Amino acid sequence: MALPSFDSGWRDGARIKPRICILEIKDRDKLDGEPIAWLFVEREETYRRDDRDGSVYEASIRLSYERIAPKHSYRMSGKGHFSGGFSRGYGDGSSVSLTSESTSRGAVFLDLPGLEGQRVGTYLMNEIVQWVRQWPEATVRSVELLSGQAHGENKARRNRFYEQFGLKFDYRDPEQREGLSRPMLSEALTPVETWQSNIRECDVREYLGGVLYDRDRLGFELSQRERAIRNLSDEIKRAEAHPVRWALRQLWWRIAPPLGQVTILLIFAVMVWLGLKPK
Repeated sequence: MALPSFDSGWRDGARIKPRICILEIKDRDKLDGEPIAWLFVEREETYRRDDRDGSVYEASIRLSYERIAPKHSYRMSGKGHFSGGFSRGYGDGSSVSLTSESTSRGAVFLDLPGLEGQRVGTYLMNEIVQWVRQWPEATVRSVELLSGQAHGENKARRNRFYEQFGLKFDYRDPEQREGLSRPMLSEALTPVETWQSNIRECDVREYLGGVLYDRDRLGFELSQRERAIRNLSDEIKRAEAHPVRWALRQLWWRIAPPLGQVTILLIFAVMVWLGLKPK
């Protein structure tokens, strides 16, 4: 375990993902095409335990993401984070938040220009949902939808985004521009796996190893092509220096193989005609 940030581990008998991974993203409408983006995702989890019995009384998770862009690229990178939290609380029982590291109301923003609708937000929120389900009897803090977030097609996409995880909203207006999610238990949340159709989680070391392998392979192919180009260039120079000799040599190399075959057939025919048997 030389680099623990890249290794998966175990907690309370359950396997946990590596702290850092790479997401490879394809266009959801062109799954046979090449990836359109890559992201670094870093997972940070904190747990505070009661010294008396070791039970968790407060915990948080933060998933930070950053787009990987080529060096000197003019493409907008984009970065941000999704957060979740748990608190055992006092009197009112335990609660979890899907939008904040504390149990107060938070907000979710995906700052990845050009990747709208590519299920990156679904992947990140699904990780939060899976994490808070460690406490199935905890109450899910209400998610508030604001009218300022409901512009154009974003309104329907925003509403579907939360509803796919099992949240139900009491909307304050007929257009469903703003509202508040109804109380529910964490165990009632619905994990979503649709992101798996166009997003792949990649081990950092394996992914970079594949990149280095492809670089070496492309380097070898390039050297082979450069050698072929040099040979062709030398041949052109020879043709320009001695065009007649070059043409005769090319003609010879073209007629030599069939001429050799004809010669062998003639020798065989003569042997048959003379009644000789080949040894």
